[in-house]
Amino acid sequence: MWKAIKRQIYVQRKIFAEIAGGMLGVWLFGAAALAIAMHFIEEKVYFPLGTCCALIALGVAMLFFSFAEVVVYFDVELSMSSTRKAFFVSHLVLWLLAIAEVFVLTVLLYKVEETLNRVQRAGGKTIQLLPYLLRIGIPVVVLLVIVAGLVGAIFLRFGKPVLAVTWIVWMFLCIGVPRIHDAAEEAPHSLWGRIGNAIGRLIGGIPGYLQWILFAAVCAAGIAGTWGILRKQQASV
Repeated sequence: MWKAIKRQIYVQRKIFAEIAGGMLGVWLFGAAALAIAMHFIEEKVYFPLGTCCALIALGVAMLFFSFAEVVVYFDVELSMSSTRKAFFVSHLVLWLLAIAEVFVLTVLLYKVEETLNRVQRAGGKTIQLLPYLLRIGIPVVVLLVIVAGLVGAIFLRFGKPVLAVTWIVWMFLCIGVPRIHDAAEEAPHSLWGRIGNAIGRLIGGIPGYLQWILFAAVCAAGIAGTWGILRKQQASV
């Protein structure tokens, strides 16, 4: 088992550099964009745009990384005499380390950006977002990684039709959900506005501790589903 974990980390070691480089690059772009924008905005409001952009971009990237890692390396590992259990555990360990890296980088980049905003602030105000990034952003990244791994396992089992269904769901999340949110605020009496407000009340009525329990349950179900598929999946090579 430990041998499989070390091999997986060694083969995928470049992903840690890609995470760091990707986050830093997007962070620089966001931080520079905010600094430029503040020269043209009369009422200056500073917030960690670079860190927010970096975390969002990284979350989307890890969605595809996790999917590809399951699809590609499952067959590779089994062809190298690794067991399904060893591959699955090494997959989880790899992404646990990747998420830990994201957590550390998020805090560090936020602190640097906060310092830069404080230096250039002139009569403006600063919005503190680190608690929200850690409480919401990091769990979303965790969820994306788990869901992507599950989708990758389902793809191995059922093939290309899974991609079509995934694309439809992705488009709904990217287009449909924001429209429902906008309708809830701008047209609360419309059908989509009522649906959005009902969902908001439902989520808002769930106590914080229960939200974390539900989050853990969803993550556990995703991990269990991935293992349930992979343990019976045949290698294609």
